[in-house]
Amino acid sequence: MQPFRFLVASALLVLIAGTARADNPYGVMLWPRPGEDTALLLARARGLGVAWYRPPTVYLGRWTGAETCAACRAFAGSGLRLAITVRTGGEEGGTRPSGRPPDLDAYRRRIDEVLAAWAPSLIVVENEEDDPASYSAPGDAVASYGEELAAACAAAHARKIACANGGISQARAVAATWLGFLADGQADRACDFAQRMLADHPGLCAYRTLDQLPAAERAALAGRAPDLLALYRKLPIDGVNFHWFGTDAQAFAEVASYLGRTTGKPVITNEMGQRRDAVDPNSVRPLLRAALAATRVAIWFSVDTATTVSLFDPDGRLRPSGWEFQRQTSGLR
Repeated sequence: MQPFRFLVASALLVLIAGTARADNPYGVMLWPRPGEDTALLLARARGLGVAWYRPPTVYLGRWTGAETCAACRAFAGSGLRLAITVRTGGEEGGTRPSGRPPDLDAYRRRIDEVLAAWAPSLIVVENEEDDPASYSAPGDAVASYGEELAAACAAAHARKIACANGGISQARAVAATWLGFLADGQADRACDFAQRMLADHPGLCAYRTLDQLPAAERAALAGRAPDLLALYRKLPIDGVNFHWFGTDAQAFAEVASYLGRTTGKPVITNEMGQRRDAVDPNSVRPLLRAALAATRVAIWFSVDTATTVSLFDPDGRLRPSGWEFQRQTSGLR
């Protein structure tokens, strides 16, 4: 698409969507391609009628200060509420995990610098901290992450900014929810849930109580998630965050409800979307309606990767799932 036509398309999206309502929980994650104009990305986001925007991840090892943060200035005047993700390490390609900073006082000061520059409404600390490939620490990784999360949230709260965990992965959030059903004596519900969401683990319906499940199998399914959820109940975080790329809106609602009950915190998702092998436009509105009912913030992962798909095609036109997304958000104008 030529630049002029692209600008016209972006302007039409804005006119169609209107202004997002203040209580609108929806957001979008649109990351620029090399050389792509940030203003056009923001026009796309506003055209979708969302209230939240998730900029590219802030890697503290690359942070050189507000003076060199052009993205901070570009997003500051967007009119959207920013939900930034901050990581101590890691790489975009996922080849190296983050870990607890050795000096928490220095870490908190660096977080404060980032918050001053970005002025977000929400800071998310790390990414899928339940996964050793994403977050690793010697000894007790859960305790180490808790110390890092507490330090970041203290800096955020000093600026009256909300703070949340990095996002429990879908696989482990699902497993933890299934374990929760068993623990609550809901064997039939646990079986139904397992058949829908844990089909790769046949035979789970044979377990009628939590005591029947071998500890090794429990650990293989849920990993750190149960211990992290217990930690979040104690920490002064402002929301429990999880990630979702499934098409089952009922399961989304069940997982969100379980996470909220278990932690006693409001539920958010800074990453929900569609996998390339399960792109179904008809699943978008049910998922968004479930998110509207169950979460305070619901940010759609609209990025083309090897495994995920954007709401927009490479020319900036809405794909079928994008139109379904906009139809849902248009009710919150």
